[in-house]
Amino acid sequence: MISEKMVTLIKENADELAKRLCKDLLSREETKSYRKLNEDIVYERVFDVYNRLDSWLQKDKSKGEIRDHYIALGKKRFSEGIPLTEVVMALMLIKRHLWLYVLEKHFFDSSYEFQQALEFNNRVVLFFDRAIYFATMGYEKELRKAAEKAEGGFFSRLLKKD
Repeated sequence: MISEKMVTLIKENADELAKRLCKDLLSREETKSYRKLNEDIVYERVFDVYNRLDSWLQKDKSKGEIRDHYIALGKKRFSEGIPLTEVVMALMLIKRHLWLYVLEKHFFDSSYEFQQALEFNNRVVLFFDRAIYFATMGYEKELRKAAEKAEGGFFSRLLKKD
């Protein structure tokens, strides 16, 4: 099946994908806060996403595990001082680089394979949509905690849940 071939391609080339993404991520104005992190750490995090993508997509992981992982990621990025917009942009770039890489490799020999690839892409998009949502959820939890510490400050009132 084409999706298995694509997953294998991604996993086998996770290093190259991670290096490309890191170069883009660390050079963009939209993700400039990542520059304050050690480049090796950024690489390891991106590599981890590409390397583990097969288990996330092949339903080896439940939605709850994905939720827990990306809520923790959102909390971690908050504690590192990475703005939420940059966290979201980083996840979008990971997804974009993955698809561009697959297209670059001229992976499709027929329209049927291309259709299967689009179905695979839909699964990737759903995964990253969930990752973005859950990372945002974790980030906001940490933001609310910080606002509560400010005791009645502007952010506390702004983020107060009714």
